[in-house]
Amino acid sequence: MSIRQITLAFALAVTPALSAAPHALAQETALSESQITPAMRSALDEGGSLVIVDVLGAVCDFCALAMTRTFERRSEVAAATVDLDAKTLTFVVHEGQTLDDATITDLIRRSGYQANGIARPEAL
Repeated sequence: MSIRQITLAFALAVTPALSAAPHALAQETALSESQITPAMRSALDEGGSLVIVDVLGAVCDFCALAMTRTFERRSEVAAATVDLDAKTLTFVVHEGQTLDDATITDLIRRSGYQANGIARPEAL
């Protein structure tokens, strides 16, 4: 069993299952202005769209760094951040560009984690 599999198994064991449906994630995820980085705010001000992903298995700074780098390498993504306490990945897609749910889920899976819900709330 690899370290990534052990980490995921541990995270799933200690992380309570979310009862919210993916469409309800946006309502239950209360982002504050302090959780939006300056790069994200700038991209939102320029017409970018906010995406919030509930992630299972993100338990450490390495997890956050891996997902942030994976998403920020994408040309569609202006900026990304991971909140380990809330177990969410939040990113902004540049205006006029899209990143579909299947691609998001696949990128998270390739990073060694699992997407548990994807929301696209209106900008703050």
